Order: sequence, then structure tokens, then C-alpha cells
Amino acid sequence: IVGPPGAGKSALLNYLAMHWMAVHRPRLFIIEKGGSFSLLGQHFEAQGLKVVRITIKPGADVSLPPFADALKLLDQEDRTRLAIDQVPELDAGQDDEASERDLMAELEIAARLMITGGEEREEARLTRADRQTIREAILLAARCVRRLGGEQVLVEDVANALDAIGMDESRPIDLRDNARKNAAAMRLFTDGLAGRLFNRPGSAPWPDADVTILDVGVLAGEGYQAELAVAYIGLMNRICAMAEARQYEQRMSIVATDESHVITRNPLLAPYLVGVVKMARKLGLWAWFATQNMADFPDAAARILNALEWWLCLAMPPDEIEQLARFRTLTDEQKGMLLSVQKRPGLYTEGVLLSKAMAPALFRNVVPPLALAFAQTEKEEKAARRAVMLELGCSELEAAYEIARRMQAQVSSSGTGRASA
Repeated sequence: IVGPPGAGKSALLNYLAMHWMAVHRPRLFIIEKGGSFSLLGQHFEAQGLKVVRITIKPGADVSLPPFADALKLLDQEDRTRLAIDQVPELDAGQDDEASERDLMAELEIAARLMITGGEEREEARLTRADRQTIREAILLAARCVRRLGGEQVLVEDVANALDAIGMDESRPIDLRDNARKNAAAMRLFTDGLAGRLFNRPGSAPWPDADVTILDVGVLAGEGYQAELAVAYIGLMNRICAMAEARQYEQRMSIVATDESHVITRNPLLAPYLVGVVKMARKLGLWAWFATQNMADFPDAAARILNALEWWLCLAMPPDEIEQLARFRTLTDEQKGMLLSVQKRPGLYTEGVLLSKAMAPALFRNVVPPLALAFAQTEKEEKAARRAVMLELGCSELEAAYEIARRMQAQVSSSGTGRASA
């Protein structure tokens, strides 16, 4: 779902989530920032669904160890290829029929995010020998943890393995120096908030809920780009593990990422997501992304964006259409359709549906009042909802219901077909 601020992405995603649960009843995971789906979660609970809310913030008991699956490498060690010239990038050489995760490549990406922060200059510093050393350290850490009877590989285990490689006098001096530097960089993720998130064993499995709402919280702020990317990997790994455990059930799962440009702007995440999304389909897990800024997607995201089957483009301005063309070939006719859409505040937003399965189609997004009321997150909208709470002495959810009722009453009385939001 693509559209500028105010185009109605959150309202549409709220409505789609309500539609999914009413018609298909999947296991729904929503990854967001800022509590935009808090009221929707309360609504689902009021309708008898089981809802779990998880927010990443200081003091929260949330742990997302990125190397939690590293012990699985030991069960497939004969297939764990350490040499970089034998292992392609995660997004290279994979087709849609790939049936097995390249676990080592995924774990290497998590380590590189910690070492370089995903910064291009730091990434360029890593040689192929450095990358091979990182892979070797992950495997050494897994062996050490298993030998000591541990259950999960932590960040400090991989950092310790890199330090051990750095002290191995049989290795070239430059490789040893780089290993020690990389170990020091990884140790930034063993203290403070990052340590609490990534350097503790994963907390007990999330409850089997109908809806799980995951708020990235403080990590959406400036200065936490690397931590956000590592956390997203941890979240997606957990979601995929849950989907894998239930892959033989008829019930499907959906994971929707709102404001996805904030998360996926890190170039290292793109190859990880390519592999995960392709595997997720085989597990009955379907991914949706919503974004307001195509410019924040790095060129490395082309493979994941090209893999998307449906694009809902809401009232995109010309510059965003050009950004979309970076990742999807647009004909002059399609660009013309995208430029022709209109938006009437309080009434509707038009858009264009793009898909490889059908010709481009214009559509008009008229979101029901209830979904509009749930998506009201602007300051003045919150103030209006607070006023209704004080007026009626009711809860925030009940105030949202009342606002939706007043919207519907306005529609009925005005005959315009839509109430003002």
C-alpha cells in the first residue's frame, strides 16, 4: 500500500485487517510504530478475539536474540558452507521455488548489521575474508554454546568467537585485527537497551493469539536504525517460526508492516526479506507493507519490491510515481492513470491497483466510519476522542464507536455518501 501522508493508508490497513478477520480469520501480525492500531486491537478483543500487544521500550520484557537459530547450523553442518565464494548473497541465485532457508546467510546479515550499522561506508570496509570470518565465528559460537549445554546463541557468544579468532596467531595479522574490531562493534549490542533486546535468551514463546500487534516503540527514533533492523529480523524470525510450526493447518497467517520505509531503508534488510518472503509463502504466511515514502527504499530493495504481487497506489504525487518507477516498470498509460487519481478529503481517495495478474485498475477507497475512527491518530483527532470520553464518561474504544456513529449519522443526514473525517 503506497500513498503520501493523509492518503488514508492507515485507515485502509485498519479496514483490510477488519475484513481479513471477518472473512478469513487468519493469525494476524501487525508491525507498527506509534500505536496506530491500538484501537483496532481493543475492538478485536471486544469481538472475542485473543489479542497480544508487544511494545519495545526501556524496561519491557522483550528479547529478540538474532542468533537464536544458530544451533540449527550444527544439525546441518555438512551443508553449512563457510567459504564466501561457495555461498551466494541471500538475494542472489534464489528462485521462487527455493525450498530451504539459507540460515547461515541470514545470521551473517544480522552480524553485519551490528558490526556496520548498515552504513555503506562501513559495509564497503568488509572484505570477503572478513565475511568468512564472521560466518566462522557464528559456527564456533554455536559449537561452544552446545558444548556448555546452552539453549541459544547470544550476541556475546559471537563476539567472543571473533575475539578468539583475533588471538589465533596462525591467521594473517590484518584478518586478526579486523576480527577484534568487529567483536568490539558487536559488543555495543550487549549492554543497555540493545543488550536487553538482543543479548538475552528469547523469552517464552508468544501466546497463540488471533492478533499480535508489535510496536517497535523507541527504536523508530533517530539513532536506532541498526537496532531497528536487527529487531525486525528478530520479529520476523519469530513470526516465521510460528508459521512453520503450524504450516499443516488450514488457517493462514498475515504479517502487515506499517510505515515500512522506516524499517526497510537499511540496505542489508532487503536480501534478508527476499529469502523470508519467498519461504513464508510456503508456510501460509502472507506479507503486506504500507509506506508513504518510496524514496527511503534503497536500490537493494528492488528484489523484494519486485516480488510483491499487488500494489495499491493511493493518490501518489508525481515525484513518488517516479520513485515507484525505480522498482516497477511503468508504461506511459500506467503513469497517466496514477496522475489522474483524485482525493476529496472526508469523502474518498482514489488509487490505482497494479498487478502482474491483471490490467491496471482505478479504484475509489471509501473506508467505513468505524475504520476511519480507529485510524484517527492526529493530535486534534485524539483531542476530539478525549472530549467524547469526558462527555459520555466512556472508554477510548467506546468513544471511537461513538465517533463512528456520528460519522454515519452525518452521512445519512447529508446524503453525500461520506462523513467528514
